[in-house]
Amino acid sequence: MMQMGYGMKKFVMMVAAAMMVALHIQGQAIQTVDSEGNAIPLVTVLDMDGNMIGTTNINGELADVKGAAKITVTHVAYKPQIVTIASLQNGRVTMEDLDYGLKEIVITPKPYLYVEYYFRGFRYIGDSLRAYGAGIYPAIFDVKKHYEADTRTHWSYGAFSNKAKSWHGVHIVNRVKSWIKGSSHMSIEKFLTTEKGKEKYNASIVEEKPNVWRVEISNEVVGQIVHSNGQSRATLDGSRMQMYSNEIHGETKMLEKRQKMDYKYQYAEIFKLADEDNELPDIARHQMTMDHWEYNGGKGRDIEIYYIYTVDHGFVDAATFKARSKELNGNYVGNMTLEDLQKYEASHNIPPLAPAQLEAIKALKKGQGK
Repeated sequence: MMQMGYGMKKFVMMVAAAMMVALHIQGQAIQTVDSEGNAIPLVTVLDMDGNMIGTTNINGELADVKGAAKITVTHVAYKPQIVTIASLQNGRVTMEDLDYGLKEIVITPKPYLYVEYYFRGFRYIGDSLRAYGAGIYPAIFDVKKHYEADTRTHWSYGAFSNKAKSWHGVHIVNRVKSWIKGSSHMSIEKFLTTEKGKEKYNASIVEEKPNVWRVEISNEVVGQIVHSNGQSRATLDGSRMQMYSNEIHGETKMLEKRQKMDYKYQYAEIFKLADEDNELPDIARHQMTMDHWEYNGGKGRDIEIYYIYTVDHGFVDAATFKARSKELNGNYVGNMTLEDLQKYEASHNIPPLAPAQLEAIKALKKGQGK
């Protein structure tokens, strides 16, 4: 066998080192998909200490897990799971559907639609969790007023670091309340086909394959809609759509403000698919929503993530709503504890927090006031 000289050995070692550097720079990519192989955008990817690694894009891809051997993946519509990177085939992560069995709703002549929401809110600065809040938010919608919401009160839990004291549970609850009262409560695929939706975004819904559509503005893909497991699941690049709307409507000040903030907003929603003869309003078919904001907050990149679940609903009168509020108040007085939350989650089939998230939240709570 021919022996390599010193120069050749040195050259081979340099090439090997360059390849290792290139692989490191390229990073370990992953792609999150559902049981049918459809991409899952907007999946939060954490390391095992609960720090933010990143979020999957519209194709369900994250380019680099930053050297993590294990990761936690979470999404409002799927069960959280821990993934060992070395075990993946081609970096693909298949997530399991969350089907928490929301009961069927029947239309009655009662004047209000009662909807009970469960919410979670996370705030990261950079990659570090700084605040968390969760709780119950009951609301009634006046049928005669086209489902205008009245959000009465809430029961919640909060944990935050000293650096986030000005932004804690109150902010999270206000975000949720704003969503409940201000949302059109119409599924996005329906809204985009209305005159108001067309005027605002001028978006097209294009069939990609059976039960999968892409959302486009000016021939740019900004979202996807998937029908699966009896659900309509939509994910949108909301910031791109909002800024495009600003642009086409001459709203230059808002456009410049969003550009200056390096503002990013992504949105996911899950509605129960409607039967052709189903006269229920969309809000009665709502199941889950996820909002994900990012912007430059002056002390690093601020990231806010919200999960909102519909856990109960039905047509009621004022006395029934009052009785339910009293029942909630009896079971969840004042600030809820993590144990309260876990009991409520289990009773409504809401998946528990991933272990990495739970430990990060406990660390926040332990450090409060110190």
